[in-house]
Amino acid sequence: MGAAIFFRRREPRFPWREEGLEGMKTRLVILALVVFGSGTAVCLAGTFPSDPYYGRYQWYSPVIGLPAAWNISTGSPSVTVAVLDTGVMADTPDLAGRVLDPLSATGTEPLDGTDNHHGTWVASVVGMGVNNGIGGAGVGNFTILPVTVTNTGGGNMSEWIAAGIRLAADSGAKVINISQLTLQYGLLDDAAAYARSKGALTFVAAGNFNMRYVMPDYANLVFVSGTDSSDQRWSEGTEGSSWGPFVDLSAPADNIVVADPTLGSGYGLGHGTSFASPLAAGAAALVWSINPDLAPDEVLSILYTTADDLGPVGRDEVYGNGRINIGRAAGRAYQMTLTPEPGTLVLLGMGLAASVARCIGRRP
Repeated sequence: MGAAIFFRRREPRFPWREEGLEGMKTRLVILALVVFGSGTAVCLAGTFPSDPYYGRYQWYSPVIGLPAAWNISTGSPSVTVAVLDTGVMADTPDLAGRVLDPLSATGTEPLDGTDNHHGTWVASVVGMGVNNGIGGAGVGNFTILPVTVTNTGGGNMSEWIAAGIRLAADSGAKVINISQLTLQYGLLDDAAAYARSKGALTFVAAGNFNMRYVMPDYANLVFVSGTDSSDQRWSEGTEGSSWGPFVDLSAPADNIVVADPTLGSGYGLGHGTSFASPLAAGAAALVWSINPDLAPDEVLSILYTTADDLGPVGRDEVYGNGRINIGRAAGRAYQMTLTPEPGTLVLLGMGLAASVARCIGRRP
């Protein structure tokens, strides 16, 4: 078996902010991989998936139940996930053939992800090919819609993000991911209400302030905090997941495999709630892949009721309704495809009762 030689290096810090707002940052630590020989990792479920970095580096996939979910579905390209960010590099091999033409909500031409790679990293977490024999595995084989909501330096405006939400919903996205921090979340919530009326859900990263953040629990924004490999709140040095009354769900945010075709290996490891949010968004996309007839409220209910309850019993400010469990969510969605509607159950019950009555009537 071959060996993997790797090293850590810090990448440039990209602002996660509205124009002029200092201090909102995200950090990505890259693990550059140089693989020698023909050795591949042994995955938890035999050799499935075939993605070589899955077994080596994706500690979080079995934690959130992805192997169980993939027994039901590996994600449908008919489900579109909009990534509102810095653009996506369409030539990323692990996203090949599933990146739509980019859109822009900034009044300028769409970015292609080459100036700032954050959007590509986020898109890869949710949509890297599953069981395609290369790199890592995303949540599912979804279609990615890149929507530019920043300038080339990564700075955003709330108006841009709100416009991007509406643009994504009008373009048929079922799931919208925002791994950006901004100022006017009320604008985003209004736009997300519109998206919900169109059948879409909007997920937002909670941020990396490593402190309690007081913000309302917006009705239409699903905020996602970050966890680590011990199922604790992700915290590293001065950075860590934000928490507060606004948090709805949590998901892994530490050492998350991302794709980046500009790296020698094509892959790295990311830290931050930027990567927790697309995992949760991917959970919704996978649920819709299994049961496309579900309403947004039903999908959200599935995610909340199947999540692993961490911390105090019930919803809390650190983990929200719990850390996502995609395996259980997928199972619930599949179960609902087999469960007749209440009206159908009434008819079946009436038919059964009539059948029993006839049988009794024929007895000697």
